Amino acid sequence: MQALRESFGKNIKDDFILIAMSIYLVSVYTIFVLGGCSPVHFRTCAAGAGLICIILSYMSCQFIGFALGQKFSNVHSLLPFLLLGIGVDDMFVVCNAIDQTDINKPVKERMKVAISHAGPSITITSFTNAVAFFFGSQTSSIALKSFCIFAGLAILMLYVCALTIFSSVMVFDLRRQ
Repeated sequence: MQALRESFGKNIKDDFILIAMSIYLVSVYTIFVLGGCSPVHFRTCAAGAGLICIILSYMSCQFIGFALGQKFSNVHSLLPFLLLGIGVDDMFVVCNAIDQTDINKPVKERMKVAISHAGPSITITSFTNAVAFFFGSQTSSIALKSFCIFAGLAILMLYVCALTIFSSVMVFDLRRQ
């Protein structure tokens, strides 16, 4: 059992460089795609705020998980990459919903329509993912159990951040436009 743990930990440590590069590339891609080349639709600050939401959700899941007495293992180093994928998806869904609204309407009305379209999608995917991880926490493997609890908490916190912080930043961005 100890040999399996050491082998698993070594594999994750060896792949940490690749994980870090992947996180960097996805972050740059997000900033570039949401930023665009248009001086009006330049959403680099909004993309940065979305990435900060991902960091905040990771930090808050750490706080809650440790407060609940959970242990930290090598497999937890994959959690930021998982959150980045889910968080970037949420950002694109919200921005796409905003882009499909009538630009002649007031900001408040545009956000109301956009969130009414994007909100159910984000809600369903976030809660489905969180529930799946919480069910996964019923395993007998301590490391996997802890990872699933941390991941479920992080996804819930990311959902809260996406609908509060990121949406608020998008309101400011719409006013800027």
